[in-house]
Amino acid sequence: MIMKLGIVVGLAAFSLGIGHSAGGEKQWFVDRNLVYERGSALSGEYLEKHAPDFSKMLETTIPWIVRIEVRHSYVKNGYSSNHGTGIILKGGRVLTAKHVLNENAKEGRKTVVLTTTDGRVIPAELMKEGESDWAILRIIGKESQEVAMKSPVVIGKVTSNEMAVFLGYPARLGLDGKGKVKSFHKGNESKGIQVSKLSPMLVVATVSDPEAMSLKPQAGFPPVGGMSGGPILNAEGKVIGVQNSVSKTAEDATGKVLYYTINATPASEVEEDR
Repeated sequence: MIMKLGIVVGLAAFSLGIGHSAGGEKQWFVDRNLVYERGSALSGEYLEKHAPDFSKMLETTIPWIVRIEVRHSYVKNGYSSNHGTGIILKGGRVLTAKHVLNENAKEGRKTVVLTTTDGRVIPAELMKEGESDWAILRIIGKESQEVAMKSPVVIGKVTSNEMAVFLGYPARLGLDGKGKVKSFHKGNESKGIQVSKLSPMLVVATVSDPEAMSLKPQAGFPPVGGMSGGPILNAEGKVIGVQNSVSKTAEDATGKVLYYTINATPASEVEEDR
């Protein structure tokens, strides 16, 4: 079964189990009761053990990852929303998945709002869509554009079997400064409530098929709604893919996830406009 993740439909928590193998090696997947918080923490532990330089790279890259809300299908008293993830590239453009913008959205007005890890709210608009599942957004507003231009993130080439990380905001959640899972709040200026300052969550994987851009998970949790459009990064901090769906198999009786694959659009298909 293939599941796209651009729209949040609930806090689905899948279980791959946690414990130790017969050889004593720690299993790096989470128990269902702590799926997001423990899953992201396990990914961090995995990198510290197996690729500490990777962890250091993420410190400079994560601030350029953004939450995306796409408001659409407006009616008299409200609208529907899609939720996803994106990353600001060098040059100030934002890369995400096309279906984050379009899935279940009727023809008509769409409002795109980005939220940075430090709580800045930035309007954006569609600049370009690909034939495959990617899209480039243009940030609106001179001040925000100037900030975005400082991004060092570039697109890179993928290598078979290389370690990679996938980051996103599952189910409208993120990590606060202490690594605790918090629900995102868009803020309310009249009530003095600030916009949430939340970082994305982390899944570690290995590129199993660079041409199709599919990844085998190594640590973390099965991605869920809100993570679509999140970047796949290599150890150099370069974007090698844009996450678009998850293929999973599960037990018929219990629904327990037995195996899953992260599917992405290869970054080589993305056409940047400078």
